Amino acid sequence: VAPVFVLLEYVTLKKMREIIGWEDGRGDGIFSPGGAISNMYAMLLARYKMFPEVKEKGMCSVPKLAAFTSEHSHFSIKKGAAALGIGTESVICIKADERGKMIPSDLERRIVEAKQKGYVPFFVSATAGTTVYGAFDPLIAVSDICKKYNIWMHVDGAWGGSLLMSRKHRWKLNGIERANSM
Repeated sequence: VAPVFVLLEYVTLKKMREIIGWEDGRGDGIFSPGGAISNMYAMLLARYKMFPEVKEKGMCSVPKLAAFTSEHSHFSIKKGAAALGIGTESVICIKADERGKMIPSDLERRIVEAKQKGYVPFFVSATAGTTVYGAFDPLIAVSDICKKYNIWMHVDGAWGGSLLMSRKHRWKLNGIERANSM
């Protein structure tokens, strides 16, 4: 219906994926009206990637899931878990240091703890620019943990993601190319 707009979206999103650092701009994308819905889309993708049967069979077909995010992350992570039927109690908040950055050792500890309680860890949301502190979570360390436990890594870049285009401050997003979604 709107071939010019579809083409524009395709070209723009491919360029954005290249800026993130995803090889050859590979991947997919969608324009969304804001960060909250983008975070929910990421959680939806993570759940579908791990449990594709949820599309036809619903939440009764998946085990009890656990999502992880910083105690300073945006409220939309819990809001997304509620909307997707995962439940806000399944979102585990990870401690942040005095500068507002997620503490990787606490993330790993809480993942192990959740598994011991019978949860299936499926999603970690790191933040690139928290709304209060402007903190950037340590993306490389978070990525290493996600890889170790086979968990989808999302980066909420609604506040600080634009630094990808800054020559001076892009380093704050080192490791973003290792994320599954942004």
